Amino acid sequence: MSLLLLGIPIGVVLLYLGAEWTVSGAKDLALRLGVTPFVVGLTVVAFGSSSPETVTALVSGDNPEIIIGNIVGSNILNIGLAVGLMAVLAPIACVYKMVRFEIVAMLVAVTAISVLSLNGSLGTLQGAILIVTFSMFLALVYLLKKDSGESTAPGEAPALGMSTAKCVVFVAIGICVLYIGARGFVGGAVELAGMLGVSDLLIGLVIVAVGTGLPELCISLVATRRHENELVVSNVVGSIVFNSLFALGIGTVFFTVPINHYMLVFHMPVMILMAIALAAMIRLGNRVGRVGGAALAAAYITYVCLTVTFPELTWGAS
Repeated sequence: MSLLLLGIPIGVVLLYLGAEWTVSGAKDLALRLGVTPFVVGLTVVAFGSSSPETVTALVSGDNPEIIIGNIVGSNILNIGLAVGLMAVLAPIACVYKMVRFEIVAMLVAVTAISVLSLNGSLGTLQGAILIVTFSMFLALVYLLKKDSGESTAPGEAPALGMSTAKCVVFVAIGICVLYIGARGFVGGAVELAGMLGVSDLLIGLVIVAVGTGLPELCISLVATRRHENELVVSNVVGSIVFNSLFALGIGTVFFTVPINHYMLVFHMPVMILMAIALAAMIRLGNRVGRVGGAALAAAYITYVCLTVTFPELTWGAS
């Protein structure tokens, strides 16, 4: 067995630790600099949960199919497991009117990357469009919610446990660990693809997506255990928007990502349909119940089984 395969488990651990340290340091540093907790949550925490996808995109230039596979696979996993599986454990209450804009943004984001992919590739122009769209999303959320009373959680106080110097050190170490973890993880994933004779896209859709989706899964599990159910939906919806617009945008600004036939006719439609299903559950019932959660989880498991059983779904000319 190649030692490069050790990069997968080691990379997962380093990606998780790097995200944790980066968020901890950046959050305290931002609060010390006078940034509101709301803006911190909207930017720093959002980056933290999606930073593995972002860094993975930046280090996958030699295997660009991993970039799109990771984003699409992570989005499907987030809905199927981070929401679906958690709803099976405990029904998730979520008032639609409180997250209406974010739900719409999620649908726009997953549709946008699909439309931009229709020409068979994603490059600098498409990446710039995604990043500009993400910037507009941040600005609109801030304008819509800065005075809505949602800026901070009830009773929440800024956490200023670290000195400024310590914050900077945490951020620097976190970024370095993220980079090392991503390099090791992607290297191991590419080696695994070669050993199994499967495409980089398949590895990105399944293995890399699970590894980089760990922060969202962990956040959802902790929120479910604490009965903070609305955090499950907000975390997943925010991560999908961030993954689709920022992480993919950053990756495609620097690297041209080929989009094959099956990505357009199978993987992206699955992502869109699962996003629509989640939105419909929240819109119609202000919750994701156990039956709905089981349906989402079953859809994800079915999707993975089909992708693994029929690897030709990840091959094909761009």
